[in-house]
Amino acid sequence: MKKELLTATLVVVFGFANAQTDQGGWLIGPSTNLGYTSTSYDDPTLNKITNFNLELGAGSFLIDNLAAGVTVGYEKVKEGFDGNTTTFIGPFVRYYVKGTFFVGASYAAASREEVFARAPVKVNFRILAFEAGYPIWIVDNIAIEPSLNYGMASDDDIIDSNTFGVNVGLNLYF
Repeated sequence: MKKELLTATLVVVFGFANAQTDQGGWLIGPSTNLGYTSTSYDDPTLNKITNFNLELGAGSFLIDNLAAGVTVGYEKVKEGFDGNTTTFIGPFVRYYVKGTFFVGASYAAASREEVFARAPVKVNFRILAFEAGYPIWIVDNIAIEPSLNYGMASDDDIIDSNTFGVNVGLNLYF
């Protein structure tokens, strides 16, 4: 009896999950790399560091389980009087495998204003990123989406960099 109940529950859950990624649907929502961090040191000669990151994406399902759209983002890092502010915008694609997990890629043009010794410098660069995650459906059209992300930033003005991280998103599906 327990096996039948579990099987019926899984069929219902995955049925609702899959229905949210049908052609013509929309998704919109914010995500963050767990948002705000603050680091303080016992040594008074070291500055406190704060970091805040937020992204907002919106897209449409072009075919069942395949969404494409645009992401905009903002990140602020501050260390004493120094720090930087980064903004970016670019397209993304995301494929849902039967509503149970997703993989995606994005490309963005980014601009960073760096402030060192109170002298601002503007740097432009590109970001290519990949993601894999799992939608946790709260209700029929809202999902919390933890994901693993890998990004590569490059341009003539910056040293190439790679990042790996964990993001958490909240998406609305229409």
